[in-house]
Amino acid sequence: MPLDRTIYSIEITLGRGRQLARVIGDVAKLIAKEGKSATLKLPSGEVRLISKNCSATVGQVGNAGVNQKSLGRAGSKCWLGKHPIVRGVVMDPTDHPHGGAANASHNMGLNEASLVISNAEVNEGATMKKIKPRARGQSYLIKRPTCHISIVLEDISYEEYEEDFLRRI
Repeated sequence: MPLDRTIYSIEITLGRGRQLARVIGDVAKLIAKEGKSATLKLPSGEVRLISKNCSATVGQVGNAGVNQKSLGRAGSKCWLGKHPIVRGVVMDPTDHPHGGAANASHNMGLNEASLVISNAEVNEGATMKKIKPRARGQSYLIKRPTCHISIVLEDISYEEYEEDFLRRI
């Protein structure tokens, strides 16, 4: 391979797999060849000595301008199918196993056994709209109704629960 050639996806030691210059747009340069080793200038600016027997690919990693592409406006990432990620801990217990009382001991140091539902409300939420693409540029709208479930938990100890239970009887 001639000197000053650009290469990427380089092995450091033979048989260990390709480990250097693998990211989009990365390129390393072959500076010198001496005996059984070659000198490379890596994208970080580091100069490294590597065995000539190690494999590499000639050229540059493709799709270099992907990070510079502007999506245009708010919400356009959703059009690409990338939606925000919501942690299960912040959800209601109906939405996720980690939600609601299941994480009360983690969040506020409460005992899960001493929590009682004091109020529960179900309200109509927004209608979720989604476009289902079809052939030849056609599409149709899918409307899915949603609901908001609000559960209010009350922390009472076992003795208070027993008193409350006996009062109701």
